Amino acid sequence: MTRRRRASLTDAVVVVTGASSGVGLATAQAFADCGARLVLVARTTDALERVADRCRARGSIVSVVTTDIRDPSQVEALRKRAVAEHGRIDVWVSCAAALLAAPFGDESSDELVRLLDTNVTGAALCARTALTQFRRQGHGVLIDVSSLLGIVPNPLVPTYVMSKFAVRGLSLSLHHLVAAWPGIDVCVVMPGPIDTPMFERAANHTGRRLRAIPPAIAPERVAGRIVRCAYRPKRQVTVGITGHAVLVAHRLVPRATEWVVARAAAALLVRPETAPSTTGALFSAHADARVTGNWRRGERRRALGARLGRLAGQQRAAT
Repeated sequence: MTRRRRASLTDAVVVVTGASSGVGLATAQAFADCGARLVLVARTTDALERVADRCRARGSIVSVVTTDIRDPSQVEALRKRAVAEHGRIDVWVSCAAALLAAPFGDESSDELVRLLDTNVTGAALCARTALTQFRRQGHGVLIDVSSLLGIVPNPLVPTYVMSKFAVRGLSLSLHHLVAAWPGIDVCVVMPGPIDTPMFERAANHTGRRLRAIPPAIAPERVAGRIVRCAYRPKRQVTVGITGHAVLVAHRLVPRATEWVVARAAAALLVRPETAPSTTGALFSAHADARVTGNWRRGERRRALGARLGRLAGQQRAAT
């Protein structure tokens, strides 16, 4: 159920976690194009500063807050900093996530805990903090980024799938919770495969190199959908042809859809080249302020995806 529309995002205060690369970076730039004030959040200060410079070049007022979202005291400090500098928080977008690819049981216990701390505990801490602020000020939109893997399985990344089911479950539950709080909304965005650097930084114990599952979409398209949720909040949305096709198929023939997606996704996630086991970015923060992972072939296709994403964000409350 849609509860309201926002006329403009000019000077809206938007917190974006995971803003140093991928969807988070694309989302920050999309809100900057709308004239929003940004609070950029990630573990890597250098990358955040580079993103901040790009957003300031678009005319946005930007704060950089280096934060580990797994730490409740740091998340609370983030809220206080945002309110102290901007007076309020209008939109909170939780994009931060990590990827662990391994046959179930091949990951270490430490890796499993770290993945869940980032993807689940971090999302919950951010949601709790955002809603606390929204209730104090009487308004706000929380937008969580889950995945199609919050609906359908992939046996090569079972712990990641578990985390995305958890984020979707939390978001849908909170959507019903805030129904009694006028002016506050919770949305969950569930994109399909995205062309981001995440696959290069994933913890990987598959023995093969990872890639974005084709046909991966541009991060800008996901960012555009997130911006539209800020204008017109919706309970649950997806992005791209693949995402919509999977959702429709899952409603009609859920078991068959899960069977096909599980096998196709597991096969397409890896490349033929061998790769050593790595813990990736689970235990060390590193990002290079890149939007894409360059998994899509062709400069024209990449440019078109970015353009479609910007247009989607500009549609605002029209759809």
